[in-house]
Amino acid sequence: MTNAFVFEAFQTVPVVALSDMTPYMQLSEGSAQSFPMPGEEFSFMRFDLSRAVIRNPAQTFFVMLTEGRLAAEGYTNGDIVIVDRQATPRHNDVIIAFLEGEFTIRRLKIKDGHPHLQSDEEMLEVEPEMGFSVWGVVRDIISRNSSVFIT
Repeated sequence: MTNAFVFEAFQTVPVVALSDMTPYMQLSEGSAQSFPMPGEEFSFMRFDLSRAVIRNPAQTFFVMLTEGRLAAEGYTNGDIVIVDRQATPRHNDVIIAFLEGEFTIRRLKIKDGHPHLQSDEEMLEVEPEMGFSVWGVVRDIISRNSSVFIT
């Protein structure tokens, strides 16, 4: 079964400063009215999440994780990582790699000038004859399991 994504019309979400919030946003018990729009009584800015987290739009893509190789570090099945292909991979970066015919998420370690890929289970030295390439550096993660956004 393949996950299909449907892209809705572009929308932005209002951002209201915590200090500007008022109790009017809550409904009284038994009210049949709809929930009032936050910020109706004052002006607010619109927030585009993609503009806030994407540094290089032409070189950025999203990946939903289907493996738990870095679960101990908070990267679990169902999480969405934001990957920058333009970023130069460095020691300790979490990367999306193409390794021996499969995509994987690993932490890049450089030891004595040679790349190693760390997961929860192992530290793998990348040998010259291995099919290996870095597809991008993970910049951010949207965690489905804990509803936490980590940058």
